Amino acid sequence: MADKAKSDRLLSRIIVYGFSLACGAVIASLEALRSTAVGFAIVFSWRTLLMFVVGTVIMVPCFLIILHSKRTYLRRAVLAFVTLVGLGAFFYPMRVVPGERMPAVSLGLAVAVIALSVIGGLLLMLRRFFESDETRHEP
Repeated sequence: MADKAKSDRLLSRIIVYGFSLACGAVIASLEALRSTAVGFAIVFSWRTLLMFVVGTVIMVPCFLIILHSKRTYLRRAVLAFVTLVGLGAFFYPMRVVPGERMPAVSLGLAVAVIALSVIGGLLLMLRRFFESDETRHEP
């Protein structure tokens, strides 16, 4: 039983810090995105590193709340915040798209949203399947 608790804590830390570092990297890459005459460029600076650290530090408590909070309203509020950050990161690069390419990019984004929605739905169905299977096999 102690091994299971230890592995659960390790998995929890991997989830929290892995997702937080990934969110920090996304936020830093958005800061490094610059508009140019021909499209965009990635320009790293001290602000990029700062945004990586700030994004990671902000996301650690968010993912801790999502995983460990017993208060449903708090967990939902933090999930909504993380979702808004994700949507913002998804659409923020639109600011560097030239006007004549906007229809093609919008079509590509629509396809991406549909594909991600289908994948999310499949993951939700898979989760429900495993939960129902787990309840059937409990002693």
